[in-house]
Amino acid sequence: MTISEFKDNLALVFIFFWTTILGIRFFIADSLEEAGRSPEIVVSGLHIHHFIIGFVLLAMAIFLHLLARNKGGFLKLVAIGVGLGLVFDEFVYWRYLDFNYWAVSNFLAVTLTAAFFIVLYHLPIKRIWPISEVSPIHKNPASPFISVVIPALNEEKFLPLSLESLIKQDYSNFELIVVDNNSSDKTAKIAEKFGAKVLFEPNPGVAFARQKGFMEAKGEIIATTDADTILPSNWISQIIKEFKERPKLAMFGGLYHLFSGPLMARLGVKYFVYWMFFLDKISHPDKSWPLPGANMAIRKEIFQKVGGFKVELKLGEDVDLSRRAAQFGEVVLDRHFMVQTSGRRFRHGLLSGLLTYAPNGLGRMFLKKDMFVRLPTVRHERSFLKNLVLVPLLVSGVFLFSLFYNFNPSVSQAKELKGLKAKVIAVHGKVKKEERVFKESWRRRP
Repeated sequence: MTISEFKDNLALVFIFFWTTILGIRFFIADSLEEAGRSPEIVVSGLHIHHFIIGFVLLAMAIFLHLLARNKGGFLKLVAIGVGLGLVFDEFVYWRYLDFNYWAVSNFLAVTLTAAFFIVLYHLPIKRIWPISEVSPIHKNPASPFISVVIPALNEEKFLPLSLESLIKQDYSNFELIVVDNNSSDKTAKIAEKFGAKVLFEPNPGVAFARQKGFMEAKGEIIATTDADTILPSNWISQIIKEFKERPKLAMFGGLYHLFSGPLMARLGVKYFVYWMFFLDKISHPDKSWPLPGANMAIRKEIFQKVGGFKVELKLGEDVDLSRRAAQFGEVVLDRHFMVQTSGRRFRHGLLSGLLTYAPNGLGRMFLKKDMFVRLPTVRHERSFLKNLVLVPLLVSGVFLFSLFYNFNPSVSQAKELKGLKAKVIAVHGKVKKEERVFKESWRRRP
């Protein structure tokens, strides 16, 4: 697990922890008539505090982790977040056997736990994928079994990360091709520095660039990824293994996570990208898998049979190729075969990123045609969301404090005393006023 993945998991646990606290507190405040009363869960006449359920969820998370370390990740994180929320929501009771649900110490336990999550998440770390000062140079073999094609347009900021992840593969006998799609920066020079074979494609568009690279590739298998994508060290060897073990395999691919971008975008893509591809699959008449260009490979003979990419497509050329390749063999998507890609297209949030791809995806799924949408050119990850990220947390923190303040018994008693004092003063003032009126009327008596 990388530090980035650890922080994403930590953030998801915190989200479920905090929403559990806020949800329970709001429900209690809204539904209970008696201030300070502890919530009740009754089973067969037995009162069970919800911190017990929290400990059970934490135990279940540990059991799931021991049972299957690499599976059920989302459910484990939910169980941990909700479990911690239930446990610390009644911290005072299980720690001190105190029935004061709205005690200040309860509020401190909750907020300090939340602060611990936030501090741990924001601890400074080194760059996740450091670039070596002296990068090794790749040597393209004369007769490679597999070729890797990367289309690139003005990718000098991201391309080094992608190329270094390829140089560090556990399989080195591959052809590396970078297609310069008429860049105006140092993209071509960087690719040459890493030892890639650099091709030039003047026609704008990722389909033109991929087509150029695929047509020049020498390998029996042609894999492709994007210039802002970082590959696991076994990426190439896993692709080779799949094609050697499956003679009828036409195309093979996987999915991707975001290594950057807003938190909700990273979590949304991590846990829901598979279901978007699955929806695309079941909506197609042939029920064939669509494959993403950031993580896919094809047999060269199949690529030639289908006539290559539809270069007129501005978006979705990868999906279109995989659908046509399904006519000549199996197209397999392995949901666990992952790469890490930049979140620059999601820099303004998950919804903004989805809307970039939605017109073409929805048109393909429901209208059965491509919408010829062009991806906007994005070469940075700057976002205005960084200035707003703490606003929801501050608002929810104030809301939680207001609940504790209003329902704390000592505060309630102080309010009652203050109200009683105000009434006494009001009555005293009224008596004084009536006394003055009586005296005035007595003096004016004939």
